[in-house]
Amino acid sequence: MVAGLLAAAVPLAVLALGAVDMSAARPPGRMERVMASWALNRSLARHAQEQDNPLKDAPSVLPAAMKHYQANCVLCHGAPRVSAAELADGLNPPAPALDAEATQSRTDGQLFWVIRNGIRMTGMPAFGPTHDDEEIWHIVAFVRHLPDLTDPERQTLLAEVKEEGDHHGSADQMH
Repeated sequence: MVAGLLAAAVPLAVLALGAVDMSAARPPGRMERVMASWALNRSLARHAQEQDNPLKDAPSVLPAAMKHYQANCVLCHGAPRVSAAELADGLNPPAPALDAEATQSRTDGQLFWVIRNGIRMTGMPAFGPTHDDEEIWHIVAFVRHLPDLTDPERQTLLAEVKEEGDHHGSADQMH
């Protein structure tokens, strides 16, 4: 019993003393990365419904889906051969590449849940308050489409990132 209390007290004391640097400018330690990943996976296993995207076989959703991705996702996540905007450099943890195996191996239901609910303390916002379920399924469809991104789609996404960079540059000139 004493060992159990001590095992709980030591991490609490470390946190209470402010010994853990919570700055977004410093990368998280190995333990934080492992624990956060484990917690996310456990949360998704419990909360995300096992469901397929009802719009996955409807290629007509891709133009609307790309507009949502362009407006809400590309600045932080980028896309294949499209770097994220400069503002994403300050995210800690960094936003994952959505065409990567780690993301593409998630179920449609898990992707839907993450987009709808966000991920606390990561910079990933919840789009549920601003997007209806059909719009979120559109975004899931586009995330699934990312590995097959066409050159015209890539150019459209690059233009969004460039526009944000141009805006940032003109804001710097004003100061």
